[in-house]
Amino acid sequence: MTASVVTRDEAPSENVQQTAVVPRPSSAVVVRSAYKQYGQTAILKDLNLTIPTGKIYGLLGPSGCGKTTLLSCIVGRLHLDSGEIKLKGKHISDIGYMPQELALHNELSIKETFTYYGYIFNLSNDVIETRGRELKELLKLPSYSLSLNEISGGQQRRVSLAVAMLHDPKLLILDEPTVGLDPLISQSIWELLLDLTSNEGKTVIITTHYIEEAKQSQMIGLMRKGTLLSEATPTELLTSCNCSYLEEAFLKICQNQVAKTNSFKIPVKQPTRRFSYARDLPPPPLLNNTLFTFGRFKAQVFKNIYLLRRNIPFTLFVIFLPLIQTVLFNIACGHDPKHLTLGILNDEPVSQTGTCSLMQTKNCFLDGGVPVSCLVLERLKEKTFELVEYSNSEDGQYAVTENKVWGFLHFSKNFSSNLATRFNEGGDITDNNIFDMGSIQAWIDNTNKYMYDMIKRDIFDSYTDVVDSLFNKCNISERIGNTPIRILDPVYGNKNPSFIHYASPAIIALCAFYLPAIYTGSTIISEKEGGVIERVVLSGMNFIEIALAQVLVQTIFIFIQTTLVMIVMFVIFDNPFVGDIFPSFLLLTMIGCGGMCFGFFTAIICRTTTEAAFLGIGTNFLLKFLCGLMWPTEGIHYLLRSISIYLPLTMSTESLRSLTAKGLGLQHPSVYLGFMSIFSWILVFTLVSFVMLKLKRDVWTKS
Repeated sequence: MTASVVTRDEAPSENVQQTAVVPRPSSAVVVRSAYKQYGQTAILKDLNLTIPTGKIYGLLGPSGCGKTTLLSCIVGRLHLDSGEIKLKGKHISDIGYMPQELALHNELSIKETFTYYGYIFNLSNDVIETRGRELKELLKLPSYSLSLNEISGGQQRRVSLAVAMLHDPKLLILDEPTVGLDPLISQSIWELLLDLTSNEGKTVIITTHYIEEAKQSQMIGLMRKGTLLSEATPTELLTSCNCSYLEEAFLKICQNQVAKTNSFKIPVKQPTRRFSYARDLPPPPLLNNTLFTFGRFKAQVFKNIYLLRRNIPFTLFVIFLPLIQTVLFNIACGHDPKHLTLGILNDEPVSQTGTCSLMQTKNCFLDGGVPVSCLVLERLKEKTFELVEYSNSEDGQYAVTENKVWGFLHFSKNFSSNLATRFNEGGDITDNNIFDMGSIQAWIDNTNKYMYDMIKRDIFDSYTDVVDSLFNKCNISERIGNTPIRILDPVYGNKNPSFIHYASPAIIALCAFYLPAIYTGSTIISEKEGGVIERVVLSGMNFIEIALAQVLVQTIFIFIQTTLVMIVMFVIFDNPFVGDIFPSFLLLTMIGCGGMCFGFFTAIICRTTTEAAFLGIGTNFLLKFLCGLMWPTEGIHYLLRSISIYLPLTMSTESLRSLTAKGLGLQHPSVYLGFMSIFSWILVFTLVSFVMLKLKRDVWTKS
């Protein structure tokens, strides 16, 4: 047997005298034909509900019956697929919403939490202080200075309730406010709610699992499987069901509903699209007419500062992480390996002169008697090679195959004399053995190309240095022994370039892009996962205010990080820098802003930090491989090369390299195209994020 609904407004009959009509209380919330569906499951099914003004409305029902979904639709967190919701209050500030989860920053103190939400609702410091003290006394809150993670779960729930009541709303919507609370505290909260409704005329909607607790409500709505079974006062429910307890009444009403619907199946509508335009849905019940307010912006800025101040180690880590990365890069990367083992077999006797030093060598090697092989080996030792002698060529070559040495060199028995013959006779030599015996035989491990090229270069340079010096001792120009190619001073860079000189602009650009992206994305996603963003958005906060506050704080970080990185790379470690510092600094700042916008984009499209981590790692490797960071783009497959030029860091990295290593100006295409590229990506990330906010209805929810 279903109790009658007692809150519907009905027009008085013309046959009844006006003096006999008792006026009904006005309705604070009216829900008509509400329907909400997730996938193939209908959560709300043609639900009708009326909540009178100035009353406590207890919404009861088992888990999964649609209570939280209904409340979410009332506050505008979700949209109905069909139906209508009307509220007496029209603005977000008219409602105080306490979600089922905590949805607060655990790192903030109670006072900082009150200040944050007070600024969101444009309250002055005096009002925040006054209301905070009143709520602290009413709800028996602990010390203002304690952070939320330092207090118990029950105390956290009371702080959450205080936040919902802070701005003195007309309608309070409380989702399970007494879960986990001491019975005495729960009773004090109910007494407070009764006082708010009877003395201040406020309306309260409260959900609870404790059915008997709801007796204190003036009106009760019983929900089951997305429908409202009954809407009446507690007394009417008990009387109509002839029960002494609400649980008994609820059970009887559920049994009656099951009996009535046994032979009737509620039709399931087609699932709605996950991405829907706002105009396709019923209009939201609340209005937020201001796109931007300084109060909400200030709240977000202060919150960011509070969080950074509360976690000094994390703040220092964010500031100095690029510094640490660039220092480690300069120390660990780009330097030639030292103390490599090199096997040798020198069949040439060195006892003819008893010396093996260029300084002590007096004879001209073209006249014989100078052990050139020994001089070459001494020069290799100066390049830090560790030489290992072998008794025969087979053992030396086998040592290379066994990875015991990186290479093996063999000098023939008459190496020096045959080398002298080659230079003395030149083109008149007809015996090929002279060429073979006057050559260094080298076997080098080529599995590591960089090591192979370096060892080959050092062997060649050692030989060339020795021969050039010996030609000088013979009073003959060393050019005779040179190849007929003259490498002059480089147009850019120096004669002995290092890989670190090529890679340093790329490393700086990568740090400048990804560190702001990581910080921005992780900060917003962590707040999304905790329900904090959802709660502040339901309190009136806009994405513009969230973004601008993040930009303000992050821009300061970017300036500090960019300055530190440039000092480390170009001052302390003396990487090439021949250009103007201002355009280089400006470009790095723009790259950082691009990373920050990418962080916003990541936070919007990803629901969890795990998804964001996969996206960040994947794009990081993509940019490393395709943007000329690990290897020049000229070596990329031509199809990928045509794509890589449009990626965020390809042209901007080349622009930074042109600014620092070549000293080119802004008017040069390789420079200004980099600025245009990163600026275009900033616009792309911003516009896509804006469109996603418009299209994706549940962008701030964690479910």
